[in-house]
Amino acid sequence: MEIIDFLFAEEQLFTTITLLVLIALLIGNIITDKLKKYEDIDANTATALMDDDNLIILDVREKKERKNGYIDGDMHIPLGDVKNQFNKLDKNKSILVYCRSGSRSAHIAGLLTRNEFENVYNLKGGIQAWKRAKMPIKT
Repeated sequence: MEIIDFLFAEEQLFTTITLLVLIALLIGNIITDKLKKYEDIDANTATALMDDDNLIILDVREKKERKNGYIDGDMHIPLGDVKNQFNKLDKNKSILVYCRSGSRSAHIAGLLTRNEFENVYNLKGGIQAWKRAKMPIKT
């Protein structure tokens, strides 16, 4: 009882609310991570996937970003167009999605899995991680 009184005392209220919000965000993040149906992979694991002829490498960056380099043999569909161009993607193939840093591609990987694509991978760290791993870049 004393702990509850302490946590909800007027001078502690802001700290208590902040703590509760942080705990809720942490729990939400853990649950989201467990429920996602795609796999985050690093550059080395991605290269192993590329030996498979049934792999689509999907770049979801904007056209101007590709001037800095892209992965050879990829398919380019900017983030905003992916949903309208599902018909260009084969649901029977594995899909490796990448962007600049891995955030946009994670969003698209989730979108793909929610739309019945099964073997979906997100390049963790995006093209930046690919470059850091000294993997080949096409310009």
